Amino acid sequence: MASINYRLQQMATDLFIKYGSTERDYITQKIENLKYNLKAYFANSISEILIFGSFKRDTILPRKFDESSDIDILIIFNQADRELTPETYRNQLRKFCELKYSTSTVVKSHPSIVLEMGKIKFDLVPCRINQSFWSTSHQIPDKNGSWMNTDPKGFNETLTAANNRYNSLVKPIIRLLKRWNAFNNYPYATYELEQIIAAMNFSKDNYETGFLYAIRQLSATNLPDYQAKKVETLKNNEGWIKEYLDRDNQDKAIEVLCRILGLKV
Repeated sequence: MASINYRLQQMATDLFIKYGSTERDYITQKIENLKYNLKAYFANSISEILIFGSFKRDTILPRKFDESSDIDILIIFNQADRELTPETYRNQLRKFCELKYSTSTVVKSHPSIVLEMGKIKFDLVPCRINQSFWSTSHQIPDKNGSWMNTDPKGFNETLTAANNRYNSLVKPIIRLLKRWNAFNNYPYATYELEQIIAAMNFSKDNYETGFLYAIRQLSATNLPDYQAKKVETLKNNEGWIKEYLDRDNQDKAIEVLCRILGLKV
């Protein structure tokens, strides 16, 4: 059997929606169709449509590994004519989805409208541009019915810098631990998990040492008991992997790894 380092590299590759693959081509086609319909429906009311989130960062998992994988789309509305509330924009997006995609599931889920079309799920987030003398910012709905600032590109740049700094290791490790997260009913919010891993130091690591290090660095502080127990179990399994590696038993270490990720040996 191959080494655990090689097996982790294989797994991380399998957890990537490859460019030119049927799944990525399908997603890209649906994105372009959605953008076309949005522009046709809203006309000049929309100033820009941005794809952001894990799909843009290449940390999204294929749906077969994470049923909650979604495509985040920022709908930037033109405010030249009138000022509308966040809830009004969300209602407009919901009506658009119900009209154009009548056979699909459409639900409100703060701060977005979720459009699920069988093999793909979109999070449509209304946005406005807030301009002042000093700055320009993107704003999306907050939980109180008002607006809050967001930076749709900021974390992408942070993650890309970290991935480049550590020999393209950070994104694969994020995908591996997002698979664990999905397999265990999401102890962490997925975006939060990406942020936590992107802030880690993977200097001189390979797939094996980086993955085990990332597990040790995860904290269960402030998590409810159920989620905290999932993290504790993960750390215990990391200890078993280390034990088997110290015994030079790669096969047993890989067995534990596959159990962690819910994947076949």
